[in-house]
Amino acid sequence: MADVTIEPDGITAKAAADETVLAALGRAGLRYRVGCRRGGCGICKVQLVVGEVRYERPIATSVLSDNERVAGICLSCRAVPITNVVIELQEGDRLRRVLGFAYPAAAAASAATAATAAATAATTKAATAATAATLRALTTPPTKLITPPADRKEEQ
Repeated sequence: MADVTIEPDGITAKAAADETVLAALGRAGLRYRVGCRRGGCGICKVQLVVGEVRYERPIATSVLSDNERVAGICLSCRAVPITNVVIELQEGDRLRRVLGFAYPAAAAASAATAATAAATAATTKAATAATAATLRALTTPPTKLITPPADRKEEQ
């Protein structure tokens, strides 16, 4: 696991194996301006101050030029840290914490609420189906019983 540190905030997140810088920061509950999240727009460019990254797929030079690479610019949505890295966001970008991810207790409460909502929805769906079946049974007119011909008395 590599450390990803964001300057000047000094906040550090752990990147799992083969996890991009953007994904690691997102998992830690940190957000900043991004675009397509697949390496096609360049909005997620960050300055790589220290460390090394790799790209699993080629990046178009129209998105990240050779001069930018030499200057230490990388695409956070595609850059996978090889070593511990220190990055700086683009001018004007700011780091935000997203409630629920940044605070584990809130995330656990959110997960519990989601599980309760899912269970309630399943129970409600089952109850609705049972109610519909009962209503169909109550509102269906009784069927007329027809006696088979062998049991009928012949009238002559």
